[in-house]
Amino acid sequence: MYRKFSIAVLPLAFAAGLLVVGQTTHALQTAPAAEDHGAMSGHAMGRMTPESRLKMLTEKLDLTDDQQAKLKPILEDESTQMKTLHEDTSLTPEDKKAKMKELHESSTEKINAVLTPDQQSKWKQMKQEMMEKHKEMKGQADHQ
Repeated sequence: MYRKFSIAVLPLAFAAGLLVVGQTTHALQTAPAAEDHGAMSGHAMGRMTPESRLKMLTEKLDLTDDQQAKLKPILEDESTQMKTLHEDTSLTPEDKKAKMKELHESSTEKINAVLTPDQQSKWKQMKQEMMEKHKEMKGQADHQ
């Protein structure tokens, strides 16, 4: 009985191991690409839509309906402008990065204006944690 169980579990354990390795490899391959999207983006934020960012901010910061309505156009505008900058082949990578940073800082100011002081503090902490995770991921990718 135990032998049959072991034989059945072995392929499942192998498949689970492959899944974990595949996800880790994907995260390491995509992490450097997120670097150009500013501090808030990191790996997770670089791929998020304005809608998913708004949902995440709503959940983490307990946004009111009024705050959500005010933040949605700010996030959509930032996303559109970031995409335009990312696709602009006339800019050098340094110029592109500088403009993205400028756009991100401008959006951050607009978002902060909508948040309460307590929410601003929580958001600042969230961004700091994401920056640290991004640096860790980048460090791991650089060492391989």
